[in-house]
Amino acid sequence: MTPNDRQKLRERIVADLARIAQDIEALKELTKPVPPGADGMDEVSRMDAIQNKSVNEAALAQLRNRQVGLEYALKRIDEDDPDFGFCVECGEPIPLARLMAMPEASRCVNCAD
Repeated sequence: MTPNDRQKLRERIVADLARIAQDIEALKELTKPVPPGADGMDEVSRMDAIQNKSVNEAALAQLRNRQVGLEYALKRIDEDDPDFGFCVECGEPIPLARLMAMPEASRCVNCAD
C-alpha cells in the first residue's frame, strides 16, 4: 500500500467516524425508554414505539462496533503499522478496494468467507 493510498484510506476513516458519531447521537435519542402513556399513546402505539426502540438499539450497537473497528484501523494507520492492510489469516495484502469499502477489514475476501 502506497503512502498516498494510506492517506486516502485515513481520510475515508475520519469521514466515516464523523458520520458515525452523528448517527450514534441521533440513535441515542431514539433509544430512550418509552414510558407508559407517553404523549397520549395508546397501548398499540406504545408497543410500536418499543419495537422501534429495539431496532434502534440494535443499529446503535452495530454502529458502536464499527466505530471501534474504524478507530483501531485509524490507530494502525497513524502508527504506520507495517501489518495494516494484510490479511490476519493468510498474510496476503487486502485489496485497496476492500479497504476503501470496509477500512476496518482485517481479512481478505477469501478468508472472510
